Amino acid sequence: MTVEDRRADNGPATESYKHEALRRRLQADIARMRPDEALPTERQLAERYNVSRATTRRALQALREDGLIRSVRGVGTFVSHPQITKTSTLTSFSEDLRSRGYRPSAELLAAELVEAGLHHATALGVDPGTSLHRIERLRLGDDFPICLETVYLSAERFPDLDESLLKGSLSEALQSTHGVRVVRATQQIRAVNVTGRQAGLLGVREGSAALLVRRTAFDETGHVVEYGESLCRGDLYEFSLVVTK
Repeated sequence: MTVEDRRADNGPATESYKHEALRRRLQADIARMRPDEALPTERQLAERYNVSRATTRRALQALREDGLIRSVRGVGTFVSHPQITKTSTLTSFSEDLRSRGYRPSAELLAAELVEAGLHHATALGVDPGTSLHRIERLRLGDDFPICLETVYLSAERFPDLDESLLKGSLSEALQSTHGVRVVRATQQIRAVNVTGRQAGLLGVREGSAALLVRRTAFDETGHVVEYGESLCRGDLYEFSLVVTK
């Protein structure tokens, strides 16, 4: 029997205690580390804390399930970015990020005029062929990619959109420049896997899990302000809803 085997052979109760104690110690260490900072290897952690690799493996798995760390096969284990929780309260992407301590920004990928097809015309309540603004942006937190967003607005209602306003919250920009305030929104959410271009922009592997959020926003008069589709990283974004009967 090896030294490592003798360490692990202490009975289930003792091993469970060691795993939980190590998880708490590592959690405290992670709290002092930066996002994307690498953790020591499994073997190094086992030697540092004088526990078996089986105990270390269980503690790391618990931390992964808590979303505190992420592992890349063949590369290592890293501190995760804080997860953004979206609740049923009407808030913008920028407000969500600020609430988690991020500095929100946006990288403008495209800003063009397009003709409304049937899908987008129906979503915006306009006629097919109507001129629309199509705005594609990469939404960032502390310059780290979180969501890939495409928004459509009526070019007739918003004839002039200054591109300099598109590097932050679009909702805040529309309110400050056009006096239009979003007061209600409907959202549909489904799980998807990202494709090549999407993966490259979001900084994840192709096929990684993501959340596709389709959002229609309304103003105080009940008119549609915007329709958007956001592809959010599954490892950084979650939705928390209260359901009542």
